[in-house]
Amino acid sequence: MASITRVGPGGAVLIAILAAFLFASKGVQAGGYVGLDGTSLDVENAADSELNPRGLRLRLGIPVGGMFDVEFHLGGGSDRDNVIADKFSTTYAGAFLKGYVPVGSRSALFVLGGFSAVDLSQSIDGREFSDGRSSVSWGFGLETELSERLDLSADYVLYLSDDGPFSAVSAVNLGFKLYF
Repeated sequence: MASITRVGPGGAVLIAILAAFLFASKGVQAGGYVGLDGTSLDVENAADSELNPRGLRLRLGIPVGGMFDVEFHLGGGSDRDNVIADKFSTTYAGAFLKGYVPVGSRSALFVLGGFSAVDLSQSIDGREFSDGRSSVSWGFGLETELSERLDLSADYVLYLSDDGPFSAVSAVNLGFKLYF
């Protein structure tokens, strides 16, 4: 199986920002948006214990057409109440193409497809362990307009899916999106 060179969350964010400037053009809608979400991560692990870090996610988006955006995610969460480790944390960054399907006049369903880098860290008896990986990512959700500049957003995103002791990282997110 071919391996992909590891790109940390910081490198993924840099790549995402550079991609945004490449996609942006004079023919694209002006403006963008920022989103802040509460996130509940689900980390599948080989020990079959439940790891459910909670945290925050920041989203930045740029329209690239009437029904498409390029969206960047940066987030993470931690869990201190588990049997695997004294402390477990997950951070991630991703770049996505986001497509919309209108539902009524104020809401839209959307799908996401892209690439993410995930860093999993745990502390066991004072020793630190870390594992960073990247993966093709996807998700879906719903956005509802609350005002001209503010949306309510809910989504599910699978950030990591591969082999290893922590084989999948997904998140359920709920938050707000502010247009600028």
